[in-house]
Amino acid sequence: MEQPKRQTRLTPEEQRLKERLMRSGNPVIRKGAGRVSEEFWKLPKPKDPEGKALRYLLEGRRQGR
Repeated sequence: MEQPKRQTRLTPEEQRLKERLMRSGNPVIRKGAGRVSEEFWKLPKPKDPEGKALRYLLEGRRQGR
């Protein structure tokens, strides 16, 4: 069973930045397909001995980002 897609809500500032970046034509910045490939989950996890990734993720969630 496929999970429903979760919409990420951007702040007005983030939305303006996103629109500006998309208009810039920068080939590095492009709209995604909306899903992560199965191969992505098979990649080795990056090392994070200090746990910074989790710390920033949790901080962002506490701030409602």
